[in-house]
Amino acid sequence: MLRACLVALLVLAGCKRRYGVGDHVYVEWEGQEYPAMIQAIEGPSKFRVHYDGYDTIWDEVVAKDRVKKVVEGPAVAPEPPAKVRAKALAAAQTNVYKVGDRVRVEFHGHVYPATIIGIIGQERYRVHYDGYGAEWDETLGRERIQQKL
Repeated sequence: MLRACLVALLVLAGCKRRYGVGDHVYVEWEGQEYPAMIQAIEGPSKFRVHYDGYDTIWDEVVAKDRVKKVVEGPAVAPEPPAKVRAKALAAAQTNVYKVGDRVRVEFHGHVYPATIIGIIGQERYRVHYDGYGAEWDETLGRERIQQKL
C-alpha cells in the first residue's frame, strides 16, 4: 500500500507542467497575474518574459515560481502596475501625442490609420489600427508615427 502511494506521488510530481519558449502564461508581477510570453529559458528555473501589451522595457527574468499557469482562451490582464502608471503619467506630460489622438502609422512599408490608446513611456505609445482586432495593437516609438489625422 505504501509503495503504491509513493509510486502515485512520483507519477503526479512528474506530471507538473514544464514551460518553454513561446508559451503564453500568466506571471505574477507586482502582486497580480499578467499574461506574458516566455521569450527565453535563462536557467533551470528562470525565464525571460515579455508582458502582453507592454513595452520591452518591462521584460524581465522571472523565477519559475512566478509563472502561475498557461493562458487558456482570451488573456485578461489587470490594470497596469503602479510603477508602469507612474512612468506613463510622467511621459504624458511631455509627449507629442496623447491618448485618443488619431494618427498614421508605418507598418512594414505601408501607412495605416490608427488611434493612440496608451502612453507607455517617453515617446512610446500603444496604438490600435482602425478596422483591425486588438491582437494587432502594438507598442511603438514616435519614429513610426507619420502624422495626426
